[in-house]
Amino acid sequence: MGKVLSDAAVEQYRRDGYYFPIDVMSPQEAAGFRRRLESYEESQGGRLKSNYRHKVHLLFPWAYELVTHPKILDAVEDIMGPNLICWSTNLFAKEAHDPAFVSMHQDSTYWGLDPADVMTAWVALSDVSEKAGPMTFVPGTPKSPIALRDTLHEHNLLPRGQEIEVDVPEAETVNVVLKPGQISLHHVMLVHGSGPNESDDRRIGFAI
Repeated sequence: MGKVLSDAAVEQYRRDGYYFPIDVMSPQEAAGFRRRLESYEESQGGRLKSNYRHKVHLLFPWAYELVTHPKILDAVEDIMGPNLICWSTNLFAKEAHDPAFVSMHQDSTYWGLDPADVMTAWVALSDVSEKAGPMTFVPGTPKSPIALRDTLHEHNLLPRGQEIEVDVPEAETVNVVLKPGQISLHHVMLVHGSGPNESDDRRIGFAI
């Protein structure tokens, strides 16, 4: 038994390439992080620009506090061990009724990290319901990269609209529904994407 995850949870991650949901903070604490983000946006007169959404922990104290949040670190340590490095962070915010989506892809294909001993902890700062465009996982971690094609779709949030050259039946996918204050963990080679936000609220995720 780990600090946060059960032995069964660790085994599922190693088998399927992901595990969720994990409670790491209260909804009230998550709302506090959201308020700090949106207070800054209000002071600047608009949503964060794209260059402010990457390596966010180097720019904002609230983001650094999430990266070093004890419960998040404990959950990651249960799988990765105590010797951890935060390589990057990204803010993924879809506005209400936003057509933006992320095509099915593997992060490992274009991150270029070797070895692929890399995990993303994705923190929900808003309600991530079925309607809100949650991440979609394909269970099972491939042993090697899958070829990508560029789609260049105007609403695709990936720079070139990268997607795997394999069609994935919807019945084989899992939607990552999360409440504010919960996280999901996924392996760098896990195939995943997300649909548009059809809800009435922003869908805000912070990826570590």
